[in-house]
Amino acid sequence: MQWSDVLKAALSLFLVLTGLGLAYLFLRMAGVFGRLGSSVTRVTDEVVPILNKAQTTMDGVNREIDRVDEIMVTAVHGAKGAERTIQTISSAVSAPVRIVTGVAAGVKEGLATFVARRAADAQQAASETTSPEREEAAAGAAAAASGDAEAGT
Repeated sequence: MQWSDVLKAALSLFLVLTGLGLAYLFLRMAGVFGRLGSSVTRVTDEVVPILNKAQTTMDGVNREIDRVDEIMVTAVHGAKGAERTIQTISSAVSAPVRIVTGVAAGVKEGLATFVARRAADAQQAASETTSPEREEAAAGAAAAASGDAEAGT
């Protein structure tokens, strides 16, 4: 027997053992893939109803959000209407108040002007009546002064 025959026999034995090892590995892998397939099927069977329930829940939440949005829009419109009503009432009340205030200010100024003119007229009348008296007093004083001056000479 030659060394080449021994090498060929060793190589053949190695290849047979490798084939058996690979066959065992493939059988084990087939079992793993079978379990993986059944796990994926179970997960799919469980997840699909959960996703359907989640979709139903999200649809309900979206409907509620739409309702809340409608309520908010209605509330905003109501607030704007109330604001317009308050502005209308305020302008309806403030216009007569402004008119009365203007009339009162005019009457006050008119009375102040009337009183000031009356006082000025009274003062002018007083100064006119006292002017001749002043002239007489001044003339009397001048005559007295001249009489005193003559008497002393």
